[in-house]
Amino acid sequence: MRTRARPGRLLLAVGIVLAFVLQLSATAESRAASGEALSVNLASTRGPSTGVGEGFLYGFTQDGSQPADQFIKPLGINAFRGGGWFSGGWIKDNYQYGSATRADLDSIVAQAKRLTQPPYHAQYQVLVSDIYGANGGQPSNTRYPCDNGDCSNWIGFIDSTVGALQASGLSFSYDIWNEPDISVFWTRGVNSAQYFQMWDTAYREIRRIAPGAQIVGPSFAFTPERNPGQWRAWLAHVKAAGTVPDMIANHNEGDVDDPVTVSQSLNSALTAAGIGPLPLSSNEYQPADRQTAGVTAWYLARFAQSGYTNAMRGNWVCCVTPNLTGVLTQSGGTWQPTGNWWALRDYADMTGTLVATSGQVGSTAISASEDPANKRAVAIIGDANGNSGTSTVTFNGLSSVPWLTNAGSVHVTVHRIPDQAPLAAPQTVYDQNLSASGGSITVPLTFQAAHDAFAVYLTPASSGGEGFPAGYHQLVVAQDNLCLDVYGNSSSSGAAIDQWTCNGQSNQQFQFVPASGGYGELRAQNSGQDVAVAGSSTTAGTPDIVQQPPGTAANGLWLPVRQSDGSYAFQNRNSGLCLDVYGGGSNQGQQLDQWQCKNAPGTNQDFFVR
Repeated sequence: MRTRARPGRLLLAVGIVLAFVLQLSATAESRAASGEALSVNLASTRGPSTGVGEGFLYGFTQDGSQPADQFIKPLGINAFRGGGWFSGGWIKDNYQYGSATRADLDSIVAQAKRLTQPPYHAQYQVLVSDIYGANGGQPSNTRYPCDNGDCSNWIGFIDSTVGALQASGLSFSYDIWNEPDISVFWTRGVNSAQYFQMWDTAYREIRRIAPGAQIVGPSFAFTPERNPGQWRAWLAHVKAAGTVPDMIANHNEGDVDDPVTVSQSLNSALTAAGIGPLPLSSNEYQPADRQTAGVTAWYLARFAQSGYTNAMRGNWVCCVTPNLTGVLTQSGGTWQPTGNWWALRDYADMTGTLVATSGQVGSTAISASEDPANKRAVAIIGDANGNSGTSTVTFNGLSSVPWLTNAGSVHVTVHRIPDQAPLAAPQTVYDQNLSASGGSITVPLTFQAAHDAFAVYLTPASSGGEGFPAGYHQLVVAQDNLCLDVYGNSSSSGAAIDQWTCNGQSNQQFQFVPASGGYGELRAQNSGQDVAVAGSSTTAGTPDIVQQPPGTAANGLWLPVRQSDGSYAFQNRNSGLCLDVYGGGSNQGQQLDQWQCKNAPGTNQDFFVR
């Protein structure tokens, strides 16, 4: 479901949304009481962590160029749903292939070129009905597919549009009709004879034109829990007609549709229909009135445990504003992350293998993973209704992950993600070493506001340098969310140390190697060399930060200085100056310099450890 601020249609769209939300809403539970005891069992694995929920319905510009990579790459986007939307499509072209339809297709291809090819790997679900023009703002005299039993124009539409997209050479999945159970999108009645004629015709024509492409659907607004009869009728028909899609798609935008229980009901419905398991896609999730960091984290925690293949955030102020469905906001003329973005960002660190957790306690949910390659375990916590007071998370099974400890201890970092817009960075509210000798640790959480989200990071215990975490990490500039980087992935001595879009490559992974007096080397994983000031300079304001062979020369030793927000500044032993993004700029490839230490959070001298 999505609202559209098109001239003359805003009030209608808002009315539709309100009616829909009220129709789906159940009475919300009261705000969660404090004192939930959550748990994680690191000894009990549950399969790969795949980032379900890191997808979006629209939220990109028409040409796909925005939002900038600095907001996309850190999230690991794996699903996107679009269909042009803005032009009026086939209907605007008087039911023939014209300029409006071409504009929609050009937009889809431009977005897919960015999102389905390296460094991205998203599934692009094409909203076929949006290309048709049935986007909620279509005129009252719209001719719908297969009106009066005549599907010839619909076939011509499928041939023209799907054929053009396939000719691009890009990979697409096709979502035949969005929310046919909501009359604003399909006025001819869901599961009517005309609806099934439309569906079957499109399915067979897409199979003919693009036999290798995925077909997804039915993209119902109502889940099997809320309207089981609708789903039984649809499944019975598509099984009998041989038009079962490759992926079952539904929307989780009720108040509150739990991805875990909805996926269970979908699988039960598929089994009862004699179809069997299929991949599941929640191609819209999260209601309009629950767009908070805490609820976003709740959805992500539940999706991680749900069995869905992917999930895409709904877009309630749609469609080509580059706000990533509202997780970015404009501030001072630039796009900035919100608490929702940071919930998605920290969830993206939940890599490796899922582990067992307490799931949902009251309305507070937790999911977690362990990743020996990155030497970390990460948990994400959110509440569906809003929480208050204190909770705890107990991590059990530490003896099963010896790689996560150092000298018998584990380092724990807790990010509080407030529901703020903009939000420069989460607040680090807990950051210390704990003994793992008993095989478990308990970490306190305090909900300072009802819609806080939390991420808990476990890494090997700090081995020096003001509690700086051991192991390799990304160092993310607090000011612009870019990563410390060895330019060009070079292994040569003298290569520049710059900032670049975070991509997880080894030239953006740095390890603090303690020396003496709290100082240590910052060693790049790709080259094994140290971050240093070229020529042992003591001059401020010259872009002269390079890598040099490892050692304890003073120009390559840095003191981590912890800031109040949990970030670190790095003071050079030789010069007494701090590692600095030259000029405070946000341009990629900018070589770093050294400058007088600012000793304040959120600046171009502060780096978050990821």
